[in-house]
Amino acid sequence: MDYEKKILVCDDHESIRLLLTETLKDNYEVVEAVDGREALKILNRQCFDLIIIDIKMPHIHGLEVIERVREKNKTVPIIICTAYSFFKDDIVIKTSDIAGFFTKPIDLQVLKIKVVELIGE
Repeated sequence: MDYEKKILVCDDHESIRLLLTETLKDNYEVVEAVDGREALKILNRQCFDLIIIDIKMPHIHGLEVIERVREKNKTVPIIICTAYSFFKDDIVIKTSDIAGFFTKPIDLQVLKIKVVELIGE
């Protein structure tokens, strides 16, 4: 299948990555990263229309990934999916132009609507 839009899904829990990939793969090319370190390696090689990222991950914290993304790309939409709602008040999130903030468990229908709103189908 030839997709127009590409999404990076970064979460250290395989079940979450698979759930998000299954939810989005019919309309988008989805690339998975197992942690922040892998996400940054992928982002150095490829461009994405949207990034969906967890915050608490091993090796490189999601907030650091977001900061590094914003150093290079101010406009790519970033959606955060985390189990920790208190991160919504973090200064990095408040200053990084985050497009969406979802608390796990994620309402997949609402997420799909947000993705379409941000990058189309």
